[in-house]
Amino acid sequence: MIKLSMKLNKTTLELFVDEMKPLSQILYEDLDIDIPIRNCSNNYCGNCLVILEKEPVLSCLVPAYKLQGKTITTFDSFKQSAHYRNIRRTYDALNCEPCPICYEAKTLIIESMLLKAKTKRIDNNIDDLSRKFLTKAIDDDEKNQIDFETAQREFSLNSCDCLTSKDLYNIVTKALDDRIKRRVL
Repeated sequence: MIKLSMKLNKTTLELFVDEMKPLSQILYEDLDIDIPIRNCSNNYCGNCLVILEKEPVLSCLVPAYKLQGKTITTFDSFKQSAHYRNIRRTYDALNCEPCPICYEAKTLIIESMLLKAKTKRIDNNIDDLSRKFLTKAIDDDEKNQIDFETAQREFSLNSCDCLTSKDLYNIVTKALDDRIKRRVL
């Protein structure tokens, strides 16, 4: 047993758990958070995805000892945010969205890509205030990039083939453009 301190959905938590207990079980059994694990295929489906420190991870593969001091976002929390509404608008605008089975996981993967991509996009037509914000973001995190290969790798975390990697990449780039225009980075 370890005393686990972590930030889950903007709330700091401390609990005692077995150090090898997967995050998916901690969320479901200890914290009563419903995530799609009912039909878990031991990391095959990718539907138990959460965002851990801006990275999409399969919660069934992350043991408790790797969560110490980390920040985790589940879909239930994320769907209350302006960033979720941005992605939802993009789905509607492109008439393209994940199926109900993988919707939560793919939406979180898209958000993870946007968290990284926003630091790399500078549009020459944006105003000075936005340019200063984006330039600072780029200076703060030079290693993050968005490209089709990176997107394909992250999208492969979820095995559902309802959308192609190209569809998902188009969703990411359109949502990012919308965030830049609306200044909801």
